[in-house]
Amino acid sequence: MEPVISRIKKGGNVFKILVYPREALEFRQGKKEIGEVLASEEIYADIELGKKASLQDLKNSFGTENIIDIAKKILHDGELQLPKELRDEMIYKKRKQIATIISKTAINPQTKAPHPIERILGVMEKAGLNINFYGKAEDQIKEVIEKIKEEIPLSIETAKMEIKIPSNYAGPAYGQIKLLGKILKEQWNNDGSFSCTLEVPAGQKNDVYDKLGGLAHGQALIREI
Repeated sequence: MEPVISRIKKGGNVFKILVYPREALEFRQGKKEIGEVLASEEIYADIELGKKASLQDLKNSFGTENIIDIAKKILHDGELQLPKELRDEMIYKKRKQIATIISKTAINPQTKAPHPIERILGVMEKAGLNINFYGKAEDQIKEVIEKIKEEIPLSIETAKMEIKIPSNYAGPAYGQIKLLGKILKEQWNNDGSFSCTLEVPAGQKNDVYDKLGGLAHGQALIREI
């Protein structure tokens, strides 16, 4: 994509840099180095006129004249102009991430089953929700659920499951169990097997059966309580 402007206002001055938009977003996520982001290693006062910021203004505003350090600060704390194509793509990805989490953590209280991701996405679009694609999906779940509950029945419920993993699969399974939910009670048995009571979002019960069943090659004992 063509370079775009990232800018910040400090001390009455506006400082601008030219960056590649997708790489700039990935830099903010810790996935890219600054050298992969900058289209030009210059700090501008006016890009259209090609006017560079003075070293004195940089020193006064940022406490340094180091172009790379200043560019990092502008990218971290400033505004980033994104082309519509990329903005729409990022919003869709964040919507889908939110819908996926809701599908796994909430259920339809009428059927006790999770709503399909595509149905949640459709309701989110119908409700015209404003999604912050910079923000974490987890931080937006509560607000989204409150708004789409007007369109589809949603309830965040938990399920408790008793699990026993045979000794030859217990070690690898233990780490996976901790990722699936909250261990309420656990015990390593004399035969080397592992038993526990696990609390998970009701919408994730199938994940427990699928993942632990696969890890233990169908030998895991799992039941809801």
